[in-house]
Amino acid sequence: MFAKNRQAWKDGLLFPVRILLSSDAARKLGLTPIDDERAAMALRYCRGSLLDVGCGPNALVKQYGRGVGVDVHPWHGVDVLCDTTRLPFRNDAFDTVSMLACLNHIEAKEPVLQETRRVLKPGGHLLVTMIGPITGYVCHKVRYRYDPDQLERGMHHDEQYGLSGRRVRRLLEGQGFRMEHGTSCLFGLNRLYVARKGD
Repeated sequence: MFAKNRQAWKDGLLFPVRILLSSDAARKLGLTPIDDERAAMALRYCRGSLLDVGCGPNALVKQYGRGVGVDVHPWHGVDVLCDTTRLPFRNDAFDTVSMLACLNHIEAKEPVLQETRRVLKPGGHLLVTMIGPITGYVCHKVRYRYDPDQLERGMHHDEQYGLSGRRVRRLLEGQGFRMEHGTSCLFGLNRLYVARKGD
């Protein structure tokens, strides 16, 4: 417990440094990479079978241990490469669906959210992490050379740097999800939204 608290203090004090570091560089310095911290926050809410949409290198599924990671880009480690507006899974297949730091990069937000709702079991949870638009713009510019998404795939003109909390809630509720709560993480620069699929 002491080691965990000491790590949290160290990560907190050196947060401005962590923003500037790649994941590998942060680990070499004994710091928790920002992406790992976001995944750790989501892991607390994962239950049963997990589908991670926009999984990138699939770190969340690997840490969780049972699930499937899908993406439109052929990242190393992705389980299923597919059009996320047409997920190749049956109805009510998953207990939890996650979308970590990707909703702002999805052009067809509503159709993708409809698909996540379709494959989620009644009462299942959708987990979304999202940074606000202003903070997102600054962080994307600062972290550009360390962000594999920007380096490998790039930012397209139809993507946003972040989404406001109001916009996230409106998107989720508009697709039939019931917001349960939102939790700040990364010193309030990021937010985890937990929504439930109604019956």
